[in-house]
Amino acid sequence: MIGLTKEFDVVIVGGGLVGSAAAIALTQQGLSVALLDRLTPVFNPPTQDDHDWDARIYAITPGNRNWLKKLGVWNTLDLSRVCPIENMQVWADSDREPLNFSSYEAHLNSLGDIIESRLLQQALWLKMQSVAVHIETGADCTSLKFSDDFAIVATSSGQLFKSKLLIAADGSNSWVRAQAGITVNRELYAQQALVANFATEQSHQNIARQWFDADGVLAWLPLPDHKISIVWSTEEAKGLSQLSPDELATKVAQAGGHCLGQLSLIGQPQVFPIAKLKAESVVEHRVVLLGDAAHQVHPLAGQGVNLGFRDVIELDNVLTKRNVKQDIGDIMLLRKYARARKADVLALESVTHGLHDLFGSSIPFVKKLRSFGLEWVNQQPTLKQYLIKQAVI
Repeated sequence: MIGLTKEFDVVIVGGGLVGSAAAIALTQQGLSVALLDRLTPVFNPPTQDDHDWDARIYAITPGNRNWLKKLGVWNTLDLSRVCPIENMQVWADSDREPLNFSSYEAHLNSLGDIIESRLLQQALWLKMQSVAVHIETGADCTSLKFSDDFAIVATSSGQLFKSKLLIAADGSNSWVRAQAGITVNRELYAQQALVANFATEQSHQNIARQWFDADGVLAWLPLPDHKISIVWSTEEAKGLSQLSPDELATKVAQAGGHCLGQLSLIGQPQVFPIAKLKAESVVEHRVVLLGDAAHQVHPLAGQGVNLGFRDVIELDNVLTKRNVKQDIGDIMLLRKYARARKADVLALESVTHGLHDLFGSSIPFVKKLRSFGLEWVNQQPTLKQYLIKQAVI
């Protein structure tokens, strides 16, 4: 039985970080927005328990942090649980000096901010509610049809949602993308990502540390006080996750050269698959793909969610600047968005995949070449400032 038909300017499928940010941004420019998600989120406020830290964290760039401030989201966060990155150190091989990036040298307050996924997600959902986004949870999308003027989504609750524009923000296995007939190129890496939090014996001094070698990529990201979050992209991720807490802490400390002394595991480690994904098109008739529905990159640069936020910023910009009489689902308008995002996405895809291949090689000549390259970059302050400014957009 079909229930009431609801009509909006925009319907967004997927209430994750990117989808909820898009809902806020487009509502704030005066569009009527509905957000559909099959899950009903439950947000439990963080406690003072040292073990109560989300295993999944993000490094938000200064550019995206400033944008989240403009949305009215960032300043609602409990900033005692957010840690700025003041410096970054990158090792190509453990026997070499690290490549150093300094926020001070780049004339920045920070290179980014480390934040728990649930903390940012909760802030976004609260903001959606305050700006009157229509939120529909607990119902699966069951069918998608198009007319000349509308995209029409039916849900398992029997409701129909009509919109001029349908946004797919429903992740790498996007239902909307499949229903719209958009194909993807997907490549699963042999590596998986182990994520876990640790208490450290010594202060991390707000330094993000990253090690590249033939076995994978290990990142130590600073959390408030004497805590870090690690992301270890390796073929051994599953086996590492099954070690005892003390054994895992010892392995991670050894891999980082014991630079922060002894480590103690906080909470449970988790393992996530790593894939490279690119949709053949990010727009279709009355459809736009955002975030992981459009693209996935290797997590070694920590830029996945930042790339998704930049999708939202550009879509918001294109829709804001359109002719007042222009249909927001006009394919010519949507193609303008697609062209605007192409260079940024392609550049990050190429860099992350290229770095994965470069540092995954055990060929002696390649190892010497990458070590020489990092040493050379370390001696070029102007180049380092340029690289930093490109990375913090």
